Amino acid sequence: MSVSEQIHQIQAIGTRFVEALVATPIRQLFGRRENPEREIGAVPGALFIDPDATPTRVRLWQISQAELTVIDDPDVAALAKARQSGKRLWVDVVGFADDARLRAIGEWAGLHPVSLADLVNVERQTKVDNLDDHDLILIQVLNLLGKSVQPGLGQLGLVLMDEILLSFRERADELFLPVEQRLARSTSRLRSEPLDYLACALVDVAIDASFPVVETLADAVDDIELRVMDGHGQNVMNEIHRQRRALITLGRVFWRQRDLLARLLRDEQVFRRQTHIYLRDVYDRTVQLLDMTETTRELAASLVEIHLSISANRSNQIMKTLTIMASIFIPLTFIAGVYGMNFEHMPELAWPWGYPAVLGLMLSVSIGLLVWFRLRGWLGKN
Repeated sequence: MSVSEQIHQIQAIGTRFVEALVATPIRQLFGRRENPEREIGAVPGALFIDPDATPTRVRLWQISQAELTVIDDPDVAALAKARQSGKRLWVDVVGFADDARLRAIGEWAGLHPVSLADLVNVERQTKVDNLDDHDLILIQVLNLLGKSVQPGLGQLGLVLMDEILLSFRERADELFLPVEQRLARSTSRLRSEPLDYLACALVDVAIDASFPVVETLADAVDDIELRVMDGHGQNVMNEIHRQRRALITLGRVFWRQRDLLARLLRDEQVFRRQTHIYLRDVYDRTVQLLDMTETTRELAASLVEIHLSISANRSNQIMKTLTIMASIFIPLTFIAGVYGMNFEHMPELAWPWGYPAVLGLMLSVSIGLLVWFRLRGWLGKN
């Protein structure tokens, strides 16, 4: 694929995300999604499976410096055997339709039921939990990559242990493809570093996937600005509102991501000090995303004021033109009204040159008013 095709694909992905984001109700973007199976007062740790959830798929990566083994859809026995191999394990779980399989994976990894519920019952939250034998990370991300994936907001869950890393995603996409390609290289640091470095790489690609969306929104706002300034923005209020809504949503997501990364940088229990330098780089890009979003949102907000000012100025120009026309015809109407009265003793009515004289008077008044308006600066560019 050429560079131009890749750029076009990235722009198309950003456009699809913005359209999906705008069409999504606010209650589904943040907070709990509607689930008919959710009951008030349910037992903590209960799993609520979305009827529209994608089938559960598991991929096991056995990582070592000399060898990399990938197993698709392993059962619990295969997971237990891999755990005894002494290699570092990355278990990527995609789709939450099979609650029995999810519980089996949770029991194999020794997850607390509440931790498993946090991973499976997607609540659009961002959090870090430090438990006795594992650390739980939940981060809100953007679902972008993949032709069959509907763009929107999603959740990435990571469970970090000594020799095991679990990742949980709602739907299959190509988000982790760059990390998988790096793992395939024997010289990659992902093969030699502890699993916290791999977890940092997963968070890194999730953050980087947001840049095409922000850039697409910035390009759209720039296009609207040009249309507004050129006077062709009569119907842009809906577009401005759509872009502002998307930017506000993204800003909130990036705020949550920044707070989560800041907490991870302060907490040395989840990531080693050697990994903090890479995590700090991810934090810096999150701040960059937040700055880009806030700047674009301020520009979109200013476009509303500019559009209203241009519309008001256009209305004033129309009213000014109509006022000048009325000011010219008012004295003409007065003259016509005077000589239209049916009185017997009006000497001008009997004059042979009375009619052309009145027309000349009207023409002189009109020209005089136009000249006066011109001198006052009410007509013309000056």
